[in-house]
Amino acid sequence: MDEKRTGGKTLAGDAYAAIRQKIRSGEFRPGERLRFADLQALCGMSVTPVREALARLTAEGFTTVDDHRGYSVASLSLEELRDVTAARQLCEGEALRLSVSRGDAAWEGRVLATHHMLALIPQGRDDLPSVMREDWEERHAAFHAALISACGSPVLLEICEKLFSRADRYRRLSVSLDGAARDVAGEHRMLMERALARDAEGAAAALREHYGRTAAALEAFFAA
Repeated sequence: MDEKRTGGKTLAGDAYAAIRQKIRSGEFRPGERLRFADLQALCGMSVTPVREALARLTAEGFTTVDDHRGYSVASLSLEELRDVTAARQLCEGEALRLSVSRGDAAWEGRVLATHHMLALIPQGRDDLPSVMREDWEERHAAFHAALISACGSPVLLEICEKLFSRADRYRRLSVSLDGAARDVAGEHRMLMERALARDAEGAAAALREHYGRTAAALEAFFAA
């Protein structure tokens, strides 16, 4: 059972968030071994919540566990990139198509509002343009979630959320690649415009292309 803290949250949840952020930011590198003592010091808590956090991270694909080496940060691979991209194009493309067909005025408002917030700030940090801003990523996730929020299937939304999370490290890596510059803001604007124009097939096609461009930049990276 999780160790409770003030506000009904759990220590395991805090440990999960802290370790996941280190992985997402690249401070814990792909393949790096994760030692319990180091993680306990990072999180400032006992081994039990840290172990629970690692179990959750492993289930989500951020870490792996080996009988001999223990826990490590999951490696990045071309095979996983292709698999995750194809799954996202299939699942999120269908979720968007359904949302465009079924969405009401409240859905339109969510799409407009989240796109407006996303467009207000740049993707890269001012001091390090090749590093993704955390607030941009939060708004980016909110925009993509809003686009598919009217699909009518809680199960499909759960699958899409997990795939979005699974693609996180690849998305961050794509921002740092030389020559990977593209009009991401324009791609998001097109998604919004096609969705609000009730062009279900066009919006789904734009989303598949949007994810495909990220994958294409990373394909070249892995090939090199």
